[in-house]
Amino acid sequence: MKIAISYPPIVNERGQVAMVSQNRNVQYFKEPTYLLPVIHAQAATWLRDMGYEVLWDDGNSQLKTFDRWYGDLLAAAPDMVVFESTTPVMKFYWKLVDRLKGDLPKTVVVMTGFHSMRRPAETMEQSRTDIVLRSNHVDFTLRRLVPYIDEHDDWRQSCELEGLWIRREDDTFRDTGNFKQVEPLDLSPDVDRDLVQWKNYAYENGNFLQTPGTYATSVIRDCMFGKCTFCRYNGPDLTFSIRSVEKSLDEYQRLIEDYKVKEIFDDSGVWYRGKQARQFARGIIDRGLHKKGVYFGLNTRFAYLDEETIALMGKANFRFILVGLEAADEYTLRRLNKGYLPRHIIPNLEWYTRYGMHPHLTIMIGYFWQTREMLDQTVNMVREAMFKGLARTLQVTICTPIDYTPYHAECIDQGVLLTDDYDDFDMSKIIVSTPLPHEEYYRAVREMYGVALHPLFLARQVRFLASGRRRDWQFLFTYGWRALRRVRQHIYNLTRAGTSGGDGPGGCGQSTTD
Repeated sequence: MKIAISYPPIVNERGQVAMVSQNRNVQYFKEPTYLLPVIHAQAATWLRDMGYEVLWDDGNSQLKTFDRWYGDLLAAAPDMVVFESTTPVMKFYWKLVDRLKGDLPKTVVVMTGFHSMRRPAETMEQSRTDIVLRSNHVDFTLRRLVPYIDEHDDWRQSCELEGLWIRREDDTFRDTGNFKQVEPLDLSPDVDRDLVQWKNYAYENGNFLQTPGTYATSVIRDCMFGKCTFCRYNGPDLTFSIRSVEKSLDEYQRLIEDYKVKEIFDDSGVWYRGKQARQFARGIIDRGLHKKGVYFGLNTRFAYLDEETIALMGKANFRFILVGLEAADEYTLRRLNKGYLPRHIIPNLEWYTRYGMHPHLTIMIGYFWQTREMLDQTVNMVREAMFKGLARTLQVTICTPIDYTPYHAECIDQGVLLTDDYDDFDMSKIIVSTPLPHEEYYRAVREMYGVALHPLFLARQVRFLASGRRRDWQFLFTYGWRALRRVRQHIYNLTRAGTSGGDGPGGCGQSTTD
């Protein structure tokens, strides 16, 4: 049996490519950014280890046009194709599935991804998809599903594996119940880097100061916090699980010694904390990996890591710390159920900076309740952190209600959504009614990104050179030009609607379907 794990190139009318793989919210980028879909890569590795023929089919990272990608897929004629989807590309996938089923009618099409797992009936009704996985544990589900299909001709009727929607022969479909992940995460294998052609993802990625870089096999699945209302890692359909420290350390050592990786990033929703975080950092030091010239990075939260832990991580050569600063006003943070307050922001950033790390802020704007005062508090907090050298890089995004998260449901209940066309959910514009004209939020985006060229920010980066740390010199003279490319890209993506005359409260912003 041949299984294709497939990511088709999805290109909009401006030549921008949709970033789907392992991306919490899909955006269209002109500058290349290739994200390794870690869970799907584990699934591919597991199936290959079980003896199945696996085709790793990421058309974006393989630099294929859509026509070439589609032609190659037809020529391969796999028995099963696995897609990963999310709200802004659902309509594209539904059309693609119907076309694929027309050309390869015997191929089983499996849809994964947060949107389909929460709205499985919709995907079954809108396309000829054969199976929807109602779980983010794609690896655990496929390792059971593929052998069952391989061994049972009547699988459409007889398969009772949990967490599936299955299309019957008569074109009706059935639900096998909620998914329950009970096995330890350590059972899922490390990603086979050669199978997934890891070098395709090793260079064009803003998370890496040194290349080649790579994503680690995530230590957390889905998120140990799991309460943020806007985030996909929230809901009864998600089951938090954790990987052992030793297994992860073993992988880091192999990546450094066998693959000569120069930077490793763990894209878990939120990384270890407390005892496990310290155990990991000590493991890096005990194995001497901190002396190999390799940097380490992760996602975390404010008020999650204490100074003792951060100090140990600094000694272990952690560098890139991605932390969400979704807002700087207490009302919004409480409403989003973030679990931290504004008073936690600056002290945490001071610790990261004190121990030689490069904090990266991910900021969101455009909540349907965000007033001028709230917006200004966020802008001012960001400027303060950047000018004081407490953060090195930032990314601003629009809080787009997506994938039927609690925030999405709240927007529907409150009647503030300005569109129900999934194509409009690509984070390129504000799609909710807001207290201020939409242009005011786009202006805030430009102001925050403008920090990158502000004399105070640049002077602070020069002052960092006095530390003598190699990473500070690299940041200014090597990484800077790459970062500026992406700053221009993000400003264009997030202010294009505003410069075209985005509407004010209650209006519908300028829309260009992607």
